[in-house]
Amino acid sequence: MEPTANTVRVELFVRSLCPEDATRQQNHVIDQLQALEEAGRIDDLSILVWGSRIAPALAQRTAAGRELLDRLTMFEQWERDSGASLDAFDWHHAVTNMATDESVDIITLPTIGLAEYVDGDLRHVAPCTRNGTVYRVADRVNRLAETAQPTDEPEHRPETVLESP
Repeated sequence: MEPTANTVRVELFVRSLCPEDATRQQNHVIDQLQALEEAGRIDDLSILVWGSRIAPALAQRTAAGRELLDRLTMFEQWERDSGASLDAFDWHHAVTNMATDESVDIITLPTIGLAEYVDGDLRHVAPCTRNGTVYRVADRVNRLAETAQPTDEPEHRPETVLESP
């Protein structure tokens, strides 16, 4: 990127052990983002693996769990500040352990998620919904590829959504 351009950092979260179609989508997005990084459109790309769900109480007990919970807290703050909805993350709900009949709070994570930072500030999280329209990770990657300067507004291209839990 040009020295005067904003520094763009992207974190891509991919779910491990997901269906073949979702794995193909993940690999395609990774290839696109790596190409954008090589072309200088993204300054830094991190690819992080997460599971299908996280139990916040248990996650607090590990450094990796606390780091993920910190990210999710940042995403929730972005959701409040931006007016977008992160319903795809299926925020906190209870699951009952059939063996103990104990209820545990969990968060279900999408098969793929993207966080975009510009000059260190969180600018976009995908998948998200704005004004009733779902914006997928692929939409945001396309937007990064098409624009010289990322914006807060996603671009939508209707396609099949595989990012839901």
